[in-house]
Amino acid sequence: MEKQARSKVCCVTGGSGYLGSWLVNKLLQKGYTVHATLRNLNDKSKVGFLKSLPAADTKLVLFQADFYNPDEFKHAIQGCEFVFHVATPKQTDDTQSSQEIIEATISGVRSIAESCLQSPTIKRLIYTASVLGASPLTKDGFNVESCVNESYWTHLDVASTHGLQYMRVSKFFLFAFPLIL
Repeated sequence: MEKQARSKVCCVTGGSGYLGSWLVNKLLQKGYTVHATLRNLNDKSKVGFLKSLPAADTKLVLFQADFYNPDEFKHAIQGCEFVFHVATPKQTDDTQSSQEIIEATISGVRSIAESCLQSPTIKRLIYTASVLGASPLTKDGFNVESCVNESYWTHLDVASTHGLQYMRVSKFFLFAFPLIL
């Protein structure tokens, strides 16, 4: 399998985030060529970290792509077999509403999904969510359910209390409402 992986190319959106960077690292270790997207290629700390990963000098290609400009993801997806969608919109300021973040999320994911559908090389789009999307906390925010499954969405008021609402809504709405392409 290791030999087979060496010829494969995958895209990781949000490649400089916590989960994204671990995924990029693991894929590089397995011999994949990785197209990783970042919001800003001028962010030296994030770019430097990714370029320091083993095999990054020959197997990693960085692309600038942001949910607020969703067409930017097309170039990173070209020629890939797999797309791991890890990215989520960043809250740009305190005045930005949840609705703006949700709209950016939907627009970005729609663009990524359409690019995957149009690509003759894409075999699979793997969409990730945040642990913040599902929670054992009850609506009051203090009691805990004994079991968590796909029906246990974190309540917006609980997430807001903990200052995490923008991260949660950006992933929640895509699971709650299917995309129509």
